[in-house]
Amino acid sequence: MVDVTLVIHWVFSCIAILIMTVRLVGRRIGKHTYTAGDWFTVGAIICAVTRLALIHVVLIWGTSNISPALRKSHTFTPEEIYQREIGSKFSIANRFFYNSYLWLQKLVLLDLYSRLIRDMPHSILIIRSYLFVFFCTYVTVQVLNVSECNPVYLYWQVQPDPGPCAKAQVQLLVLGILNIVTDFMLLVLPLPYVIGLTVPVRRKVQLIALFTLGIFIILITAIRLPINSLHKDSQDNRTLWATTELLTAAIVVNATAIWGLWNKRQRDKSSGSGGKTPGGSDRQNIQNPTIGGGDGSNQRKNRPSAKLWSLSQTMVSESREGDRIELRTYKQIPEQREPASRNSSQRDILEHRDE
Repeated sequence: MVDVTLVIHWVFSCIAILIMTVRLVGRRIGKHTYTAGDWFTVGAIICAVTRLALIHVVLIWGTSNISPALRKSHTFTPEEIYQREIGSKFSIANRFFYNSYLWLQKLVLLDLYSRLIRDMPHSILIIRSYLFVFFCTYVTVQVLNVSECNPVYLYWQVQPDPGPCAKAQVQLLVLGILNIVTDFMLLVLPLPYVIGLTVPVRRKVQLIALFTLGIFIILITAIRLPINSLHKDSQDNRTLWATTELLTAAIVVNATAIWGLWNKRQRDKSSGSGGKTPGGSDRQNIQNPTIGGGDGSNQRKNRPSAKLWSLSQTMVSESREGDRIELRTYKQIPEQREPASRNSSQRDILEHRDE
């Protein structure tokens, strides 16, 4: 079982790191200025890499979390005791990095949403309230990492039995509950603004689905808690679910950014030259309603060039300065459809997405 868990640990962790790296590289290639969310992603990568190394040792050497049956049937050698002590210390260190990873991912989403709702009423108060809650919950879970055992060395004591505190069940329960609460807060934050968009129903459903992917993190955490409680003597079980949660968080948090970069890439590949739409009209003449955009007086003057790439296409995009998130809807002007129909490639661009 250890070997399987170790393989899953490496595979899932590497995929998560790859996803975050794709986000950062894609934004750099697209010449976007890094936002706070991107720098939080850098921090999350550092935490994930550090955890990858720490948990590898934990799984190979073991910890002081040993089942009563094994304690009765096995005589531990000095080398085994040393290895389990080191593994236990690494396990505790891992909790600090793992918790930091989860909360950094929350900040990545909060940074995205703060720019999404920046022009909405009370947006500053909402974001500050979220930051306060995130700070308090983060401090709480970090303090609990070393609060159950007194004295603290019981966490890595192999013999005699350190007692139930070394299993850190309180820490796991509080972490799970606070993780669910904060993830739910992030889940509901953008929904009123996305639901209020005037876009086709199909596009609205797609956007709502994109912004509610966080429900998968909540589900995994909710499933993980009772399972870990039933297998409280198994470090493998705890690691397996934590690694699954780590990968899910990377997918959910970076899905919107990567989807936006993909949309931009497709537009750039499909667009004509000279900043015009396939029908020949100037791209700048098409209005781009933004969430919180109003009459456009607060919008950035130097908007990067982007071309119409599909009929009635709604997408998430960011300005190169990273100061605004936009949900844009582009529609083909009826009288421009005829010129486009004379060019098969332009017609394919118009009809490709909404079949």
